[in-house]
Amino acid sequence: MPYPASVSQFLGRTIDNGALKIEAILGAGSFGVVYRAVDTKSGEYYAVKRVEKAHSDYYQTRESQLHARVSSYPNILTFHREIDAGRHAFFVYDLCAGDLHTVIKKLTFFRDDELIKRVFIQIIDALDFCHSRGVYHRDLKPENILVSSLSGDIEVFVADFGLATTNKMTASSCGTPCFMSPESLIPRHKPYSTVEGDVWALGCILAEMVANIRPWSLASPEDRDYNDYLVDRTILFDTLLISDAAYALLTKIFSPRPERRPSLAEIRAEVLAMDTFFPTDEKAAIYGWSERMEKKLQWKMAKCGIPSVSSRLSDETSSGSCYSCTSCTSASCNSSGSSSSAFESISLESGPPPVTPPAPAVEFVYSGKKAPSRLELGLRVVVPQTA
Repeated sequence: MPYPASVSQFLGRTIDNGALKIEAILGAGSFGVVYRAVDTKSGEYYAVKRVEKAHSDYYQTRESQLHARVSSYPNILTFHREIDAGRHAFFVYDLCAGDLHTVIKKLTFFRDDELIKRVFIQIIDALDFCHSRGVYHRDLKPENILVSSLSGDIEVFVADFGLATTNKMTASSCGTPCFMSPESLIPRHKPYSTVEGDVWALGCILAEMVANIRPWSLASPEDRDYNDYLVDRTILFDTLLISDAAYALLTKIFSPRPERRPSLAEIRAEVLAMDTFFPTDEKAAIYGWSERMEKKLQWKMAKCGIPSVSSRLSDETSSGSCYSCTSCTSASCNSSGSSSSAFESISLESGPPPVTPPAPAVEFVYSGKKAPSRLELGLRVVVPQTA
């Protein structure tokens, strides 16, 4: 995709007194640009992130300091140094093969319990190390977890500490909306736990690794998928195609009450003890994946270029994107092929989240009875606000 001149103008330039030459653009977002650079003496390649100092001096300093504090851990991306270049600052990291999001889209984890365990335990242990050093990430998502390879023996590296904090409790709201915990989405000047916020994001990552979909776009009653979950926890069987054990773990992690969520040690133990994350074909037929519901999903899945659920079950070697209708507000339905704004991190320490849920075709007010499934009716359930 074409990049603006402000991004591409650095191609071919050298930085750090000629030590590194910028060769290619790896990605660009609201918080900076990432390039591939080569060491002019050794020939080794690195990832180099450029940020505008005038726009983010405080956050730039915090990011480099907190990343350096935890960089020594094997499953955290190695941070080599920061280069001061006047108006710009450059952060130098190890260069990786890609990110976890790409691996998930390739269906690499589909029905591979051992690979899921091996990779997810690495993420848990890296996060546990961060917390032990007093660093709380606040923006965990597959795009911020880099990988050594896109298949086979995958090693992962937690990256992007741009929104990390040393505060165990905070009243600010920041992160990527679909990975943020419900208590962190609406700042009410009431402190919440950054530890529990990271735990929530871990649950979102695990759900995506197992099911190749995101359970909701926003953990708020205004999001119809999340509201369905609040009304009936078993909706996860409609959405995620998971085993009973995986369902039990995710419902603990996705507790609306932060103090009831399991610790990292408890999550680790349950993951290691789990026989499988995937249901039997009989179970899959019982919970939400009937022919009737399949038809209701077809039009959205066709828009995304997603294979049908039945073909995924029968053909484990199929390839391509595997995001369901719940992720169409993310990357899958972006017709231009570029990253959706749903993937962008937000820092809202001075304002409310700029999130507008998609308007539903039909709306009704929830009366307290069990709400119809969004897959059956496509209705947005509105929970009246109590005084």
